[in-house]
Amino acid sequence: MKTKPTPMEQALAFLSRKDYTCLGMTAALTKKGYTETEIRVVVEKLTDWGYLNDRAYAAAEIERLKLDGKSRAFIRHRLETAGVAPVIIATEIERAYPQEEEEKILRAWWQKFRERLEGRAPTGRERLKWARKLLSAGFPSESVEACFEKDQDS
Repeated sequence: MKTKPTPMEQALAFLSRKDYTCLGMTAALTKKGYTETEIRVVVEKLTDWGYLNDRAYAAAEIERLKLDGKSRAFIRHRLETAGVAPVIIATEIERAYPQEEEEKILRAWWQKFRERLEGRAPTGRERLKWARKLLSAGFPSESVEACFEKDQDS
């Protein structure tokens, strides 16, 4: 008969597959039925050993999602959902993903949309679709509006 792994064995098995925040690891171990005390001890040890580091997790996620062309708001929401503290999120986003960089990414998205038109003017419906897509991706409405205004000027 197979015995249940210790909380530490289970945590290390989780970490062998992907990175976790402290809150994420706590939730995963809770789901497996470990006690609050067992979980607290494991999370403290893993943090001391450097296996759980919310700041490093946030920095890595920001870089990964930034390369995927995600907005700062999207990344902030993703990190909040993962359980990263708001102060860490704010610090890491300001450090690794300045507003100017988000503007460049938004312009790259806009350029892709324009290339699909092959030189013709967009219809009202297409413009609305683009705006919805960019806004739902978390780009600021002011920046999206600026793209439309710049596009009309050219």
